[in-house]
Amino acid sequence: MANSVTHIILVIFLLDLLRHYVFGKEKFPRYLVVIGGIAGLGPDIDVPLTLVYQFFTSSATDLHGLFTHSIFFVLLFVIIAALFHSRNSMKWAKIFYVISAGWFMHLILDCLYGGYKTFFWPLQYASSFCPQWGIQGHAVEIDAIILVLWLIHEEVHQKIKDYF
Repeated sequence: MANSVTHIILVIFLLDLLRHYVFGKEKFPRYLVVIGGIAGLGPDIDVPLTLVYQFFTSSATDLHGLFTHSIFFVLLFVIIAALFHSRNSMKWAKIFYVISAGWFMHLILDCLYGGYKTFFWPLQYASSFCPQWGIQGHAVEIDAIILVLWLIHEEVHQKIKDYF
């Protein structure tokens, strides 16, 4: 599984590239990049939920990956975004599109790091399609590479000042 920082920084990096090269700053404000980065950590909400559940039930049950790591939530957020879009509430539509993108990137990263839990929850389908590349041991280095690439991109294109 990827580090928490990877789930956030990769989404921020990718959304920032879309902001600069596809949509533009006016149509894709910086707060959407931040929301997307936070949403990249969204599926791991089941970690604190596990602690609460264990506290109240005195159970050793681990909820991590049982339901929040499902493509179902990505689709749910896309449907909510489409509903807002159809009602011309573009601010909320963009927010939910970005949340779905961040959530989806989390699922992709977990898969790329070689393990997956319940990608198709609530369906009872064993998802063993994720590659086993053995990169789990290099999570810190991958974080550093993503961060450095993003910073280089921002500095080369003189866009780092957008964040200060």
